[in-house]
Amino acid sequence: MTGHRLRAPRENHAILAEPPLADVGTILAENRRLFQQQLQFFDVSWADLRQQARASALTAARNYLCAAGEPLPDIKGQGLLLAGHQPELFHPGVWIKNFALVGLARKHNAIPLNLVVDSDTAKSTQLHLPAGDHQERVPFDHMQGEVPFEERRVLDEQLFATLPERVEPLTKSWPFTPMLRDFWQDVKRQAQRTPLLGERLVAARRAWERRWGCHGFEVPLSELCRTEPFAWFACHLLSQLPRFHTIYNDAVHSFRRAHDIRSTSHPVPDLARDGDWFETPFWIWGTGQARRHRLFARLTDRSLDLRSGNDVAMSLAHPHADPEHTTADWLSLERQGIKIRTRALTTTILARMLLGDTFLHGIGGGKYDELTDVLIQRFYGVWPPRYLVLSATLLLPLPAFPATLDGVRRLAWERRDLWWNPDRHLPVDEASTLRKREWIERPCATPTERRTRFLQLREITAQMRSLAQEPYELLGRSLTEARQELSENQILQRRDYAFCLYPEAELREFLSGIVPEAR
Repeated sequence: MTGHRLRAPRENHAILAEPPLADVGTILAENRRLFQQQLQFFDVSWADLRQQARASALTAARNYLCAAGEPLPDIKGQGLLLAGHQPELFHPGVWIKNFALVGLARKHNAIPLNLVVDSDTAKSTQLHLPAGDHQERVPFDHMQGEVPFEERRVLDEQLFATLPERVEPLTKSWPFTPMLRDFWQDVKRQAQRTPLLGERLVAARRAWERRWGCHGFEVPLSELCRTEPFAWFACHLLSQLPRFHTIYNDAVHSFRRAHDIRSTSHPVPDLARDGDWFETPFWIWGTGQARRHRLFARLTDRSLDLRSGNDVAMSLAHPHADPEHTTADWLSLERQGIKIRTRALTTTILARMLLGDTFLHGIGGGKYDELTDVLIQRFYGVWPPRYLVLSATLLLPLPAFPATLDGVRRLAWERRDLWWNPDRHLPVDEASTLRKREWIERPCATPTERRTRFLQLREITAQMRSLAQEPYELLGRSLTEARQELSENQILQRRDYAFCLYPEAELREFLSGIVPEAR
């Protein structure tokens, strides 16, 4: 898959599925054959570690949903289908993955598991709405910097609770009622259970999914990072950190060259090195801290040392000498209030290598995983399991203006042509037309003759233009109006408005129809 070429669909109600969803059965069969390859994580086979990881993930998901007071899905199947996203108010093109995940799992006798990527940071606490030629931004909490969702509490409960009331004046003229007010009632009910912003949003979202027949397993990434199979995965990677470090940076550099990317922060920054300390593909922070840090590690003859920034190092048993002791030391870090979480590429390596039989990405994740494929192949020496990309475009059902980009271009061309060629658009005296044609057709052998012809044609056109002043100004007003309408259409027809701004009935029908044969 050439993820870098993926583009969001432009047409309303359009769906991008690459490969097509009809190929999922074939992809699952191919991936399951791949998972039988001989690969060891220390002295544990790939197949055995996958089995342990899947069991741990489902146990964590059940415990998480039970702790949230939610019913467990009545699902049995072979293997896991995975998707994931940050706990945000995302747009319908992201939400559709959850419905596809459950539908495809039903169709292929698998278990759907959605990952809540709570190790990522809250980038915005505003709801964006179309308002004429601009977007209104209505806050539902104060910003607090880049705090991981796992730690991100609601700061202003009053501001949070009153979001629908502050949005309503901006939507009262809309020809439909957004589901925001009803959805936010479910969000506010979660305040009795948790102070975490992201957790309130995802719990409310799951309640609506269940009402609409979409009921799968879900688990925060933070819960997976507390499991023993994750510790085994992480310690195995760190046991070969210098090699992984080289492979990672070489793959990133090759990706930038292949796609002509000059930025050193895209698609991801290089992993740094500080003497014998290597930057790892993990985050680290302490419980309750507002900022995550890069995790550095070094291997000595006797230990695996870890540090956050310039903090004092923590020493674990050397993984090659005693991997069970190392993983036990790793798991004890969480009990000491030290949290280690995957970064973007490591999250999908973990998900694809140890958890799922396939992973359902959005467009952004699909582009990232073009790079992840290289890391898996070079570091683990196995062919990477295939994944899917799914996205969609559902526009807010607001009336659009008649202006189009082609129409604006046509008006601009017509106005310009009227200025330089009034005789094409208006009845002018025949003598002027003849004079213009004669000068156009007159041969000019020297620069002086060419300049004389230019000046004569300019004079004739200026005389004709006197008749075109009124239609020229009228076209100018029409062009200004069309450009304004086009600008407002571009705001109205953005695809990334939060799902809670849509009417319930239309949104439900669109999302539920993604895998119709699996209903």
